[in-house]
Amino acid sequence: MKKIKNRINSLIMIYLCIIFISCITTKNKVIYDGLKEEITVKQLVIKSSTNAISDRIYFTYEQDTRIISCSINKKIEAVSSDPSWCTVNVNKVDNNSIILIQIEKNNGQERTTNIKISVEKAEPVRIEVIQYSSTPIYFEGIPIMVCWGVNVPAFPTVEQYLELKECGIDHKFYDHFKNVEQLAQAMDAAKRAGIRMVIYCPELLTEPEKIVKRFKSHPALAGYFICDEPTSDRFQNIGELVRKIQEIDSSHFCYVNLLPMGSDNTTLLKYRPWVQSFLNKVPVQLLSFDCYPISLNSSGERFLSSGWYENLEIISDEARNAGIPFWAYALTTSHFSFPIPTLADLRLQIYSNLAYGAQGIQYFTYWTPSPIYNGNWHEGPIDYSTQHKTATWYTVQKVSREIKALSNVFLGACVIKVGHIVTTATGGNGSVPDGTTRFNFLNRPAEASIIKTFIIPNNTKAVVSFLKNGNRCYMVIINRNFEGGDNVTFTITGGAGLQLIKKDGTAVPASSENSNQTITPGDVLIYGWDI
Repeated sequence: MKKIKNRINSLIMIYLCIIFISCITTKNKVIYDGLKEEITVKQLVIKSSTNAISDRIYFTYEQDTRIISCSINKKIEAVSSDPSWCTVNVNKVDNNSIILIQIEKNNGQERTTNIKISVEKAEPVRIEVIQYSSTPIYFEGIPIMVCWGVNVPAFPTVEQYLELKECGIDHKFYDHFKNVEQLAQAMDAAKRAGIRMVIYCPELLTEPEKIVKRFKSHPALAGYFICDEPTSDRFQNIGELVRKIQEIDSSHFCYVNLLPMGSDNTTLLKYRPWVQSFLNKVPVQLLSFDCYPISLNSSGERFLSSGWYENLEIISDEARNAGIPFWAYALTTSHFSFPIPTLADLRLQIYSNLAYGAQGIQYFTYWTPSPIYNGNWHEGPIDYSTQHKTATWYTVQKVSREIKALSNVFLGACVIKVGHIVTTATGGNGSVPDGTTRFNFLNRPAEASIIKTFIIPNNTKAVVSFLKNGNRCYMVIINRNFEGGDNVTFTITGGAGLQLIKKDGTAVPASSENSNQTITPGDVLIYGWDI
């Protein structure tokens, strides 16, 4: 018995894995124990069939061992579906049952198995075990970055980074590392998971040369986080810091995120020169800004910010004039008057950003901020209190997969022209958003002469963008309605060579598809052709 206890104590020091699984038939609980203290972060009630997956445990390619401490005095059985590389043993220690999961080193591709845990007559719990390949895979395509990533007291684990990656996110920044050593441990975990980081620690500001020299060759490094939403009085000092970093490392970008229009006296007449002033004083390699356009009114109805598209027009123009890409945000966590994001909300924000030429998408936030912050933050992809996935996590995962699949359209694309459609119920023209241009099919770009018919229905709000990417051109149409809005059906025909681009990125001849194409609220319709 003493040997078993010593073995368990040594195993506990290896990893932190924390989940409640409540089996409603017996009201017993299976608890994943932590390092030196038990912290409950997740509770799932098993209501579905015995084949349901209750949760997942992630492993790197290395040999590893985990424990599950079942704090119940009942008979427990645990069986692995593939004992050739994942073995499971149950031991009794005092009044607890200890389940040992042992994983062999993986020298090949990613692999998956299941563990079935049974508590007497209760419905079995199935846990999926995922072990990644020996070579961390970094996502290709449009970079997807999250602000406020994995916000835990110490530093994120590999498993938490793998869960982030499963959500479709491959870049992250703004974790609250207290010092460079915490950052270093997080960087190593990110490397093992295939996550790239825009790094920050207090020493980056006080000892930039030292920090940059230490991390510039780290494979998980994407760039350096300088500051978020600076006011214009800070531009000069920020520029000096960026130049100092670039003298040591010009291969990784320095990240500064700008305020949206209307902040820091950046009104309509001042915003463009404000952005120009920033670019003149701060030699960033990419331009980033945040604007969260969807809010709730006093009646709880969604409405779209009147200045959002104008903000996109200015940022897109100034990034192009500076010869650098721009990245833009979508809001993924509800707070203040911002609603819990639906799929339509996220699609509208993301596809509008991409239609204006964005080369990177950013989410705010992944980890729901602490209740100590004002704003009633809730329903972010990861819940702050339980540290488990919310419904938003799965919405973000779905749209992230769409983005990656359409990278061949948007990544590297240059904007030719963007126009807006607003028609009334009677077929007249409504007002287009401030600072934008009305779409006129007869004045479409010369590159789009392949489009022969473009019939606009009544009562429509849409964005139409023409993009050039290498030897290809694209027409991107976004239904500017969002949750609760109407579908829009366009009639579009074209010459030989016109292709309809599917959501998985594949192209099919437009002639083989219906010329009437319906777009759901917030969603996108894409045509492509060679030039």
